[in-house]
Amino acid sequence: MQYATTLIRRRSIPAATAHALASAALLTLTTACAESDTTADAIFTPELITSTTLPPSEDDQVALLADGRTACVIDSYEVRVRCVDREGAVVGVFGSEGEGPGEFVSPAYLARGAEGTVGVADLRLGRFTVFEPSGAHMSQVALPSAAFSPISSFRDILTGASVDIMALMGGDGYRMNRFDVNIASGELIRREGSPPGPWDIECGDAVGGMPNRAGGWVLVACEGHLIFAGDTGDATVLRAPTYVPEVPGEQEVADREEELKAFNRGLGVPESMNLAETLERYRTTPKNYHLSTAQQLIDTAGRYWIATQRGLREWSYLDVYENADYAGSVRVRDRIRGFDVLGSTLVVLVDRPLGADDADGVPDRALDWYEIGGNPF
Repeated sequence: MQYATTLIRRRSIPAATAHALASAALLTLTTACAESDTTADAIFTPELITSTTLPPSEDDQVALLADGRTACVIDSYEVRVRCVDREGAVVGVFGSEGEGPGEFVSPAYLARGAEGTVGVADLRLGRFTVFEPSGAHMSQVALPSAAFSPISSFRDILTGASVDIMALMGGDGYRMNRFDVNIASGELIRREGSPPGPWDIECGDAVGGMPNRAGGWVLVACEGHLIFAGDTGDATVLRAPTYVPEVPGEQEVADREEELKAFNRGLGVPESMNLAETLERYRTTPKNYHLSTAQQLIDTAGRYWIATQRGLREWSYLDVYENADYAGSVRVRDRIRGFDVLGSTLVVLVDRPLGADDADGVPDRALDWYEIGGNPF
């Protein structure tokens, strides 16, 4: 199945032309994907290997460690990290609230180390700590304060002595910045900003993205657009063939209302201030193709993975792109919150559907393991 893309150099194609090309491509893709739904040639549903039930947490991070058999998550309510193996056994539970060595105030992002270790970034403490999965404290280092705003993200793989951090910065639009930091000394090795665009996307500009260690960036824009930007300024822009323009459901609107009220209370402003207008705009605006930074990654082979619901509750999809082309999708059960992939192993952090015996009304949280080596793409 072929998917159309548009190669541009900044504004070399007029916006109207780009939009027309995207619309024509979408019509073709809709037909093609309808055929794929019948033949299933672009969707791979792997067999579930095992599943582990986890304690409740508001955090979506999961890191698959270098052995491919251990994964770690953050227990936000206990302010600690939990590591489990593929069989569901607990390898280590470590950390507590505090500012001392091995303690956390706001553990927010995880990454795997080259030697089977796990790194934990704490936003409020502005430091990165390395542990063995058993919980043994290895080292810690302060990180650039510019990288730690409430909307920063830490998603790349630790290799050698450096670590990549991404931060969404203000100023010249919304720019992502990549920081390479020596985790032994804290020395800033390099800082690189994401390409500024504009990208000839009629509905708007990029709203987030991440760097590819091999070079370039992948940026996400409105209405399912992806921007694969190279180091030279060239970019391939496409509208994701699987994108479903879904508006938020009533529960999502209610959750958003609570978030806005809490935000207003924190600022000391009336809860009703601009609330109705903001909620109506949220209710009627199609959701982004991407869900969160915990639901995007670039694997060790340079393939870009992004999680989406496609308007469904019982399934989630991981769409895979290689060299700016849609390669196919991996379908997994339940509602995805985060994931990681290494080689042929995929771990997915999910919310289970509410059942009749869920008296607390809170979805159960679990870690599912899949073997994906048999996928056709």
